Amino acid sequence: MIDARYFWINIGFLALGTIIIRGSIIAVSDRIQISDRTKELFSYIPAAILPAFVAPAVFYHQGSVEWVMGKERLIVLVGAFVICFKTRSTVATIALGLLALFVVTQLFGV
Repeated sequence: MIDARYFWINIGFLALGTIIIRGSIIAVSDRIQISDRTKELFSYIPAAILPAFVAPAVFYHQGSVEWVMGKERLIVLVGAFVICFKTRSTVATIALGLLALFVVTQLFGV
């Protein structure tokens, strides 16, 4: 178990680093010009990060990769995709996806 003081010191340094990085960008943002091409490239970053969060949660759940068993999260991902495509609602996708994950894990006993 990690020492509480060590933990909070690390949290403090991480918060300070985050503030410094974001603050420095904000401080110099009025002095630099970003080209339209760069702005277009930056617009793809959220779309690239989302699969980086979703893929490990679906395919590397609980520290193991199982292609034969443990496909309940893949089933839920496909269902959430269909819900998202049909409703175009983030709230509906998250709510129904979480509900589907609960139901599927209860059915398969995971």
